[in-house]
Amino acid sequence: MTYAMEIERHRREAKNIGIVIGREEGLAAGRKENSQKIALSMLEDKASIALISKYTGLTEQELHALAKEHHLL
Repeated sequence: MTYAMEIERHRREAKNIGIVIGREEGLAAGRKENSQKIALSMLEDKASIALISKYTGLTEQELHALAKEHHLL
């Protein structure tokens, strides 16, 4: 294998790794956005912060910030 071929192989591997990382980050962002939507609905229904945290996986700190941002606290 020539040096140029080796560099091209490394470039393709790096690109594929970048694609995988990008997908994972995108999925994580989507899950968090979905959790926030659920949390907002629960906050509007006056559910407790502890209960919302349990079902959404968001921290109490994140929930307080979300509630303040949407004028629910």
